[in-house]
Amino acid sequence: MDHRFAHPAHLRQAGRQLAHAGGAPRARAWLAALILLLACLAPRAQADTPTAWLGTVEAAPSGWLDERPPASGWQPVQVPSDWSAHWPGHNGVVWYRLRWDIAGAPQTLGLYVHYVMSAGVISVNGVELERDESLVEPLSRTWNRPRFLLLPAPLLHTGRNELLIRVSGYAAYQPALGPVEIGEPGPLRAAQRASQLAREDMNWLHLGIGATLGCFFLALWLMRRQESAYGWYAARQAAWVGFTVNFVNTSTWPFPHTDAYAAATTAAYVLYHGCGAMFVLRFMGRRWPRREAVLWLLLSGACAAVLLAPHEYMKAVRHTLAWASSALVVATAVVFLFLAWRGSLAQRLLSAAMAANALATVHDLLVFSDLIDSNFYLASYTAWPTTIGMALTLAWTFVANTRRIERFNDEMHHSVAAARAELKASLARQHALELLHARLGERVNLAHDLHDGLGGMLIGNINTLERTRAPLPPQQVLDMLRTMRDDLRLIIDTASAQHHGELSLADLLAPLRYRMSQLFELHGIEAHWRVSGLDEVQLDATQSLDVLRVLQEALTNVFKHSRATRVDVALVREEGGHLRLEVHDNGVGLESSAAGAPPPPGGTGLRSMQVRAQRLGARLAVDSRGSSTTVALHMPLRGLRGTS
Repeated sequence: MDHRFAHPAHLRQAGRQLAHAGGAPRARAWLAALILLLACLAPRAQADTPTAWLGTVEAAPSGWLDERPPASGWQPVQVPSDWSAHWPGHNGVVWYRLRWDIAGAPQTLGLYVHYVMSAGVISVNGVELERDESLVEPLSRTWNRPRFLLLPAPLLHTGRNELLIRVSGYAAYQPALGPVEIGEPGPLRAAQRASQLAREDMNWLHLGIGATLGCFFLALWLMRRQESAYGWYAARQAAWVGFTVNFVNTSTWPFPHTDAYAAATTAAYVLYHGCGAMFVLRFMGRRWPRREAVLWLLLSGACAAVLLAPHEYMKAVRHTLAWASSALVVATAVVFLFLAWRGSLAQRLLSAAMAANALATVHDLLVFSDLIDSNFYLASYTAWPTTIGMALTLAWTFVANTRRIERFNDEMHHSVAAARAELKASLARQHALELLHARLGERVNLAHDLHDGLGGMLIGNINTLERTRAPLPPQQVLDMLRTMRDDLRLIIDTASAQHHGELSLADLLAPLRYRMSQLFELHGIEAHWRVSGLDEVQLDATQSLDVLRVLQEALTNVFKHSRATRVDVALVREEGGHLRLEVHDNGVGLESSAAGAPPPPGGTGLRSMQVRAQRLGARLAVDSRGSSTTVALHMPLRGLRGTS
């Protein structure tokens, strides 16, 4: 995009004329106010000062490498002058010559050249005063830099003086020489500084603001990907920076030539408006998948067209994309106004700013297309207020969401505190109930153990005494009492283990093993024990008591009925998570029991062992062959409470 400068008074005059014209009063008033506002923002580059403005010069074309002006071919032109009107399709150099007379002794003067598009050399009376860095590709781009030169008195002559400006450019990029003023140095210097402020300094400010806001909202989007409006705003600002660099860059870097630089700038301009349209949709909470897909398909095609277009078609492609981009801007503004009409105040204000920016874009399009004879572009003055407005609106939305989240967090904090207090009270009540249930459970378990073991033995012994008429031998009575004593000790051992913490099965087995070994030794029975891996087996009290009672019952049967001289006891934790209990004796055996058969129905002890095995989820097998008996218990450990 190339800029040409015009007097802001023209805008003020247009605003006053529009205010007194016919049409809808409200619309006419708003449009007039907008134009007057833009006139106030415009720089006073051509303030009314006592300077000599020279509007007619002579021009002649030449080649890229010509360092001297041609001898012929000069014709008068009016500045500002776009040489495409005089020499269509000419690429290279055009010389502009201005001659004026000075009466009397020369005085120091100022020279103010509004712009040279794209690069040039300025000479006065054959003395070169300024030369751009590169007059051939890669061509310097000083088109947006107003030039002020001091013409000292010794350089000037009484009588005829000559100003010669060599301009290098392309027909596709509006090659031209801007207005030229020679006069008092002070006013011209002030006008040049005002123009430089508007053309360069303000654009540097725009770049800084745009890049800062883009990075800020990019960081927000990276932290909150669901806020896609932030991401599209950051992409819009990135494209805006890529386009705005064109106003301050004085070379084609990082591109090798002017065509590539212009193509990249145009593509950034197209993407800027496309990302702006996406930002509007996401900001308003809309998703139109099909229309968005069509939009990006067209934008991709436009960027590819301008990047691949040959030089001879570049002007037509850029003009076409300028019109298409302006149409997209206007459509976006209309959609934004429609969607924001019933939205929040921030949305309505932002849509109004977008509408003003759309009007400025239309004006700039007319300037770019040479339909308005001006070099004043409004986009530089309306884009940054719109950008800041968008940023403030997004920031306001972010702050509002943050405050809502903070209020929600406060409510959650109070709710969690209340729930925590209620849960604490509930846990205290539950803990008290669990303690009560545990005590009751212990009492119930103790009652069951006494009933199943000692109670059953006591009742059996009472029945034996009642059925026996003759006095029982002392030894038999002593055996009854010892049996009840052993069962009571077993209950006490398991109960104490439960009170003093979890004990392994090996710890619980030790007292029973000691008592039974003494009993076998007293009656001349050899007892051989094999215990392995029980230190890692921890069962709860009920399970431990069931295992030990099965073992106690099997050993008691050996002592009472087998008439054996040797007993082998194995209690082993096997691989695969099983506990194997095996009691083998060399006694008389069980005549009624076959290998692997269930215990005989008349045996109370065997039925008790079977019941306990079922309660443990274990398999009990009694094998009696000839003069030996084997009682085996296979118990799975996995899945049992308390095992490891």
